Amino acid sequence: MRVSNRYNTLLLAAIFSLLISCEKKIAPDPNNGNVPVISEQTKYINNWIFDVMHEVYLWEEHIPAGLDPETAPNPEKFFDSFLYDIDRFSWIHDDYDALMGQYYGVQESIGYSLTFGRIGGTDSLFAMVEYIYRGSPADSAGLKRGDIILEMDDRSLTVFNYLDLYQINSYTLTMGEATTGGFKLTDNKVSLQSRVIAEDPAVFWDVLEADGYKIGYLAYVSFTSGQSDEYLHTLNTVFQDFASAGITEMILDLRYNPGGDIESAGWLASGVCPVTQVENKDVMIRFQWNAGYTAYFTQKEGANSDNLQFRFPSNPYNLDLDRIFIFTTDNTASASEFTITGLYPYMDVICIGDTTYGKYTGAWIIPDLADPPMHSWALIPTVMKYANADGFSEFNFGLAPDYEADPYYFPLLPFGDSHDPFTAQALSIITGQPVSGYLKSDARPRRIEWLEAPVNEFKRNLYLEPEIK
Repeated sequence: MRVSNRYNTLLLAAIFSLLISCEKKIAPDPNNGNVPVISEQTKYINNWIFDVMHEVYLWEEHIPAGLDPETAPNPEKFFDSFLYDIDRFSWIHDDYDALMGQYYGVQESIGYSLTFGRIGGTDSLFAMVEYIYRGSPADSAGLKRGDIILEMDDRSLTVFNYLDLYQINSYTLTMGEATTGGFKLTDNKVSLQSRVIAEDPAVFWDVLEADGYKIGYLAYVSFTSGQSDEYLHTLNTVFQDFASAGITEMILDLRYNPGGDIESAGWLASGVCPVTQVENKDVMIRFQWNAGYTAYFTQKEGANSDNLQFRFPSNPYNLDLDRIFIFTTDNTASASEFTITGLYPYMDVICIGDTTYGKYTGAWIIPDLADPPMHSWALIPTVMKYANADGFSEFNFGLAPDYEADPYYFPLLPFGDSHDPFTAQALSIITGQPVSGYLKSDARPRRIEWLEAPVNEFKRNLYLEPEIK
């Protein structure tokens, strides 16, 4: 999670004599002294990377010997040289303030998520809206999930330009519609201008009714608490709405949720699990750090340290459910998987969709702690891995669904629509009716090649901070 004064104390305190000491081991210069001129600023950043990684990195014992901060011309490449070969999660960024804006869920944005696809193997693409943040420019313009976009600023989308066009902050969309042979342009044009918005991750919730059952449906697109826990208050509203409606089942749609912070993951889990787990403050997740941090937390705080285990937090809005249906895809990662696996031992978790991403680790966001800071870079290193109360961990290949549903079904339907194949499967299990009874007879998958939208690595993570006593 964010770096706090508590983290600063932990990182700099003399108590780190308990940790495994590390000494800078400089290898002989392979260039016989003919090395590029490195600025003092770059050397400072490199030494900061060197010191932090040797102290906090989960796989510290696998850091190669001979890494020299005095001769590396590129801090990003120097950071990459520290990473263990199984580590696909750690990264570095040159703008800490921008990262924290994303962390708090407040940033300049159009306010929607797009997916891109093509039919027939041509270079032409279409975009389709996956979800929209409430109160965003996209929301104000009347865009909705499933809308098709064929042009941006009168330029057709292609495999060559779609990534660049997606990053523009102001443009006019030309909407499209599906035909039997593909797509066609419409006369509908939508002008959009990005602005700073609150990206509340609860993008949709409602109570569905089917054969006498009341089912709470929540589409949650990231685990973000907000700067003042404002997005947790939204979750409280969701829980209250569901409780007032008397729901007995719940669908948690995590199809587009790549992760986030541990507070919101724990709060959501404590809102849906059996009330006994909340009252008993049962262990949801256990953490494993590198040898130095494990020794520190164990010796100074004991085996029950909050830094070694995460318990269900007290939650007055708990729904006391016995089971939950969770929609997953390969975009479901990190804090989403933390939530799913943390609930496994305590309730019937029925996953519908596709296998998840497979990320069982957590990170800190670490800036330069000098006062004042000497640079704007931030490290996001893997500092721990987690296991649930049963010891389940290291799901490198993701979490397989209990029931498969096609994540690339076309067209995208509104959240909660019974014709959506994910929702249809959940309703079938709840009501005992066949899945085919919920799907439209004319709704058939199109053969579409889907292209990956730009990945926001910041969101695909689990962030936490140590609790120093």
